[in-house]
Amino acid sequence: MFTFTKNKIISEADSIAEVLRSARKTRGLKIAKIAADLGIGEKYLSALEGGQFQNLPDGIYGKNFLREYGSYLGLDTKALLEMFEASTAEKKAAAKKELFSKQVVGSKEMLGLPRLFKNLGLTLLVLVCFLYLTYRLERIVAAPKLELINPTENFITVERSLQIIGKTEPETEIVINGEKILSDSAGNFLATVNLKTGINMIIVTAQKKFGRESQLTRQVLVRG
Repeated sequence: MFTFTKNKIISEADSIAEVLRSARKTRGLKIAKIAADLGIGEKYLSALEGGQFQNLPDGIYGKNFLREYGSYLGLDTKALLEMFEASTAEKKAAAKKELFSKQVVGSKEMLGLPRLFKNLGLTLLVLVCFLYLTYRLERIVAAPKLELINPTENFITVERSLQIIGKTEPETEIVINGEKILSDSAGNFLATVNLKTGINMIIVTAQKKFGRESQLTRQVLVRG
């Protein structure tokens, strides 16, 4: 098995992406074959090899893709995930610091505005709140947004099971091929379905308590 440490990654590959590419090319493997074996879209494996982590699904799914890909290539998945966590944590900290700085500057500037501008700001705030409440009321009865991350359109695989990964709005009921599944607080959902040789229909519906229904359908071809 090919293993590595953090120091080795930094000195020899300088990135998670380079480690994945090097391991795959050493084994003479194609991304298309690995995608079919794992039941993960090619674009997500390419994003991992390109270091484009922002193109991965939100929540735990990006980490799961990295773990499965690293394990498939025989890599040290624990070290990979530690580096992934460190990279994302650093970006979040920088974004939070920038947002805090903007908020502090904005508060100081408000204190110096004439009374007329302060009253205007208060009026605008009330208007924004009213528009927001109207928007929320419309969202209650509207069909929820529904996105299927995996499988992609016209997906082909040799596996007899497949991970269905998607995202909808919070507090939405998800049904896959007639079976209810759970989603997390952000609306992310994950389920495994069994497949048969030939064409398989995957039907996913999402519906809030008082709203209309959203539905997506995927055809999955299982080669014998």
